[in-house]
Order: sequence, then C-alpha cells, then structure tokens
Amino acid sequence: MSGWRVVVAVVLVSVQACGGATVDAELPELDLFVQPVPDAPDPADRAGAAAAFVECTYPLGNGGWSSDFGPPPGGSTPEDGLEAFLDTGLFGLPRDGYLPSGRDDQRRLFTYSVADAPKVAVIIADEPDGWRVETFATCDPAEYDPSRDGPVGVWTDAEGHRVPTSTIMSLQGAEHCGWESVTYLLFEDRQYIGDPEGAMDVPFAAPFSADTQLPSDALDTGYERDGAHLFMSSDTAVAYLVFDDHVEAWPTPAVPDPVWCA
Repeated sequence: MSGWRVVVAVVLVSVQACGGATVDAELPELDLFVQPVPDAPDPADRAGAAAAFVECTYPLGNGGWSSDFGPPPGGSTPEDGLEAFLDTGLFGLPRDGYLPSGRDDQRRLFTYSVADAPKVAVIIADEPDGWRVETFATCDPAEYDPSRDGPVGVWTDAEGHRVPTSTIMSLQGAEHCGWESVTYLLFEDRQYIGDPEGAMDVPFAAPFSADTQLPSDALDTGYERDGAHLFMSSDTAVAYLVFDDHVEAWPTPAVPDPVWCA
C-alpha cells in the first residue's frame, strides 16, 4: 500500500499541473476488480477491489457495488460517471475533493483523501451504456474532513475528537416520508428521536420536549455536537440535549425495532 501511495502522489501532481484533466496514461495500472459478495455483512466484502484503496483508523464504514444498490446513473467519461453517482446523495459520501488515482483497461479509481490518506475509494467501470460506479468503499464519516460532512452528523468527545459513527451519530429524517423535521440519534445501539412537530405516528417511551429540566441523576456522556451536550436518563430511555439556554428531551421509541422511513 505504501508503494501505491507514493506512485499516486507523483501522478496527481502531474494531473493537476495540466489543469485537472485526467491523462489516463499517467495513472498507475492497478487491479481494480475483485468479485464483491452481494449483501455480505462485512462492508469490505461488499466493496470488492475498492476496499483495498482506503486507509482507515476505525473499521471500514461502508462498502458496496451496483448489484447491491441498483444501477447508478452514468456518464460519457469516468469523471461524469463519478459526478452522477455523487449527485444521487447516496451513502452520505463527500460531494467533492476526489482525484483520479488508478486505472485498468475498463475501470478508473477515484479517491477522496484526508492528510494524504485515502478515506473514500470509488471505482467507475466502462459499461455499454456509459461510465458507471461499480464498487465503493469508505472509512467512517468521522474520518472525513469536517468541511465535507454531509447528512451524517458526527459528534465529538470531551477532547474535541470526532467520534466514529458506530458509537454515536445523528441523521435527518427522510423527505419522502414527510419527516424532514425529525432527527435520529443513534447511540450505543439505541435509537432516540427528536420530533418537535410530531411528524412520526409511533409510540415513545416518554414525550419529546423542546424545553425541559435536566434530571439530577442524568448521566453525562461527554459527547457534543452543534452546541448540544449529550446526557442520558438513568434508565437510558431519554436522551437530553443540553444547550446554553435550554434542554431538549429526545425519547427512544417504545417498539422493539428501530423506526425508519420505508
């Protein structure tokens, strides 16, 4: 992997010096196809070859190939195919910052990096009807540059370090269900929901409150995001988001399984 990174670094300098145009002959030749495993529980298996071209601090965050998530839109060039895929907004990937990083006879590799370490790899294949994404692999969104954060809300710990989304994350509700006002909070394998407009017709363990008092026995998690400091009720049924001027209570659903928009 270290040798691959050195070669790519040299190539990218040459590519950028030409105004950003991709000169295929200057890209390193790589093995860009490993048969993915459809619907595999391990994202590295779903990602096929793409998993070999990311360097993650935390476990691989996501991976997939087009047979898993459906035919993606394509384009007349590899760059067009990449842009069309990113424009779908799938998987919360960074929307820009990608560079061409490798090739084979039918594919092109693009990577998004932080501090010279690739955190997202997308492989675009030349298919009969255009260039389309074939496989992708991503590190945890906590490893992205904060300026590239998308719909996945990354939290920080007491020292200001970004916390992996496998520990805690937040997500906005889906527009097609009319849940844009809803925010999901996923913490330690439990789901909490901020629903200030009552958009979700599901039972909750306690009422949502946009302005409440923090219980004296609430537990400080140490996690923060967008001015909110997270506390948990002693029975973990309610998440308390403590702001400078108010406290919100986000309950967990009173149903066995997490609630998502279909």
